[in-house]
Amino acid sequence: MKVADDILHSLASAAVDGPRLVLAGPRMDPKLYGRINEVLEAVGGRWTKQAGAHVFPVDAAEAVAPVLATGEVVTLREKRNDAQYFPTPAAVVDRLLAAADLRPDMEVLEPSAGSGAIASAAAARGAVVDCIERDPGYAAVLADTGAARTVRVADFLTVAPEPVYDRVVMNPPFTRGADVEHVQHALRFLKPDGLLVAVMSQAVSYQKGAAAAFRNLVEQRGGQAEMLPEKAFAESGTGVGTILVAIPATRSAAVRPLVWPTHEQPVSGPEDFGDPAAIAREIVDSLRKATAAFDAVARALERAQQRAAPKPVVTDLPVSAGPHGQPTLFDLLDEAS
Repeated sequence: MKVADDILHSLASAAVDGPRLVLAGPRMDPKLYGRINEVLEAVGGRWTKQAGAHVFPVDAAEAVAPVLATGEVVTLREKRNDAQYFPTPAAVVDRLLAAADLRPDMEVLEPSAGSGAIASAAAARGAVVDCIERDPGYAAVLADTGAARTVRVADFLTVAPEPVYDRVVMNPPFTRGADVEHVQHALRFLKPDGLLVAVMSQAVSYQKGAAAAFRNLVEQRGGQAEMLPEKAFAESGTGVGTILVAIPATRSAAVRPLVWPTHEQPVSGPEDFGDPAAIAREIVDSLRKATAAFDAVARALERAQQRAAPKPVVTDLPVSAGPHGQPTLFDLLDEAS
């Protein structure tokens, strides 16, 4: 979104102190404040009455600097419409946490947490949740929920792993195999007896290259996978096929062999043919209609040719009259000769 000059002027004149930003000047028009607040929320700012300021999960000057430099911002509304962000539907969250065998007081990590659909549900089950989210706007939304013990604003793939979590639950980005890269990195945050459960693209179950290597890793760890229902993410705006993958930090002695799930394609039965006699009657009827049509065309062409042909010229021959004024046979013969 292009940021209007009056908003840029207000942001440039605001007082900044660490994570706090205070808008300068007298009480402003509510409409202008609403427009400014939308920009501040997009970069992570949340109005806090207790602080008397907009408070950011990062340094406020750092958060606002890109807006002042470019005059543009991607609002939370625009981010929700971004094809790369698909919030996890409640039904998928429930299945994910059930597969994780989540219990109270477990320490849980949710990487790339978005606005916290998974984290909030995990906290409601008594888990202690830490979140990592690269977008300050979403990080602020997540912090507002109070579900997470900590919310770190960072690109998850750049965060140094510490193996301190009982569970990692996640719905990573899928684009160009990013889900494989994120899950492999997340495994390094588990305790030796920990478990990771992730929503992943169905493509990891059949693609080659990095996906094939990932399947081998899951099988070696004694992991499991199950297909999620078709259109499981329809309410979030995508029909991408998804699976649920569970990977323990350490292979158990008693594990089931893993068969990667696939969506079954409907099998077509043999084609039904009609009664042969009925088919023969249809063919004969069609031939009769075709013959009649050809006859009609032929007659039309014949009439057209007749109209176009020159008429014959008839000439009267002089003859001698007979006794009663009629030509005699001899007269006609003489004329002919």
